[in-house]
Amino acid sequence: MSAHPLFASPETVRSVPGNAGFIETPLGAVPRIYDEFWTAKQRQMHSLHYALSYRASFKPELPDYFIRKFTRPGDAVGDPFGGRGTTLLQANLLGRRGHSNDVNPLSERIARPKVNPVTVEAVERRLQQIPLEAPRDLSREEDLSMFYHPQTYMELLNLRDYLKTHRDATDRFIEMLALSRLHGHSPGFFSAYSFPQISIPKANQVKINRTRGADPEYRDIASRIVKKAKSALKDGQLDEIRQHGKNTVITTGDSRNLKGWADHSVDLIVTSPPFLNTVDYVQDTWLETWFCGIDSQKLEKVVVQTPDLGEWMQFISDTLAELHRVVKKGGLVAMEVGEVRYQGELINLDEAVVNLTCSKKYNAGQFKVVEVYVQSQEFTKLANCFKVTNNLLGTNTNRIVLMENI
Repeated sequence: MSAHPLFASPETVRSVPGNAGFIETPLGAVPRIYDEFWTAKQRQMHSLHYALSYRASFKPELPDYFIRKFTRPGDAVGDPFGGRGTTLLQANLLGRRGHSNDVNPLSERIARPKVNPVTVEAVERRLQQIPLEAPRDLSREEDLSMFYHPQTYMELLNLRDYLKTHRDATDRFIEMLALSRLHGHSPGFFSAYSFPQISIPKANQVKINRTRGADPEYRDIASRIVKKAKSALKDGQLDEIRQHGKNTVITTGDSRNLKGWADHSVDLIVTSPPFLNTVDYVQDTWLETWFCGIDSQKLEKVVVQTPDLGEWMQFISDTLAELHRVVKKGGLVAMEVGEVRYQGELINLDEAVVNLTCSKKYNAGQFKVVEVYVQSQEFTKLANCFKVTNNLLGTNTNRIVLMENI
């Protein structure tokens, strides 16, 4: 067990059938702890966390657990794979200085408004000032008729054009809310019945419409944005969030080169890298990147999505080398990974991360693994419908490798 001053007393390792309580390495055994470290219940944290769904994001309870356990108010907490800004916002809510980075510019468009929230009244006033109903020739625009009614699409395009040149805090917050409403499975979204977390291909949406026997109906975007604003802001603390938000660092770039993050400035990293190529972060967000004017072809060239385990381990090793630069000596990295099917075999990526820190090929003595946490929980009815057996099948457990910067 590490001598880090913020570690609690060593916990008892509880074995789970078929799983050892340790991971054996050339440098000794690493404790692997199974427990329900945070609740499996949904939507238990601040409402801003749920302003927008994002592919393969972790629950806010995960960073909350590690931030509370291993940092104090005023400490710096970072995430080099920022996603929808979950670690950033939770660090902010707990009085820490948040750092967030992601290679996808979409992350910044989501994370920054979360730590600079505005009031519902400000959203309502601004929407009244935007010419959402201005006429335009839809024949000159990309065909998204399988998703949107022509009137809805016209309003969406007008909002999109307005946001290209208007970028204050209210505009950015409206943009984030609009992103959250682009597609989904209820009347609260702009689109016809679709998937809420994934931007599906146009052809797939055509099939859904045909199966349901329904064309997209008109859905005005202003009322839906305001309704979402009320939901996202219902837990308050706006002044407090904005105050802490002044100290945040938000960057866009490769996790292996965190420009804008000072040397030895971060106390704790809580992050989750891509799990090989189990998620297509570009194609699964194509409607969002379209709305933000992000070039998806350029994005595909910089997002690391590899099916090769060795290449993935090298990517993680190079990321850890950069984290060695930005994390304080004795600081910690909590890296959440899962299980993947690789060459016909189910591989626990926590074991891969532990092993690379012990390998001369990958590790330069920069980090040592303290312990591995495995979140054991009962899954929801929805997960069981898709035959996700609790902690046994697929990427369905949170496995967090806790490492100390040495």
